[in-house]
Amino acid sequence: MLGQEGFPSSGVWRVRDVTPSAQQWRFGGALGGTNGTRIIDLALPPDATPAQADLLKPAKPSQEQNLDKLGADDFAQLPMLTPK
Repeated sequence: MLGQEGFPSSGVWRVRDVTPSAQQWRFGGALGGTNGTRIIDLALPPDATPAQADLLKPAKPSQEQNLDKLGADDFAQLPMLTPK
């Protein structure tokens, strides 16, 4: 689940920001850094490993303000889910 944003941050395609503390027009709960996920919830099986919180955090938080300078490996990587 993500939130739609009518006035997105630079480099973000209409997805609402998530900040460390909730604000007007911003979800709260983000980790520090500019490369935190904007995904606020995943549909996962109850026994999923790793846990949602671990899946949604980047390997290394970045303070880079220009998101165009970050690559795919700078963000959280979500595995594809397959039915059992």
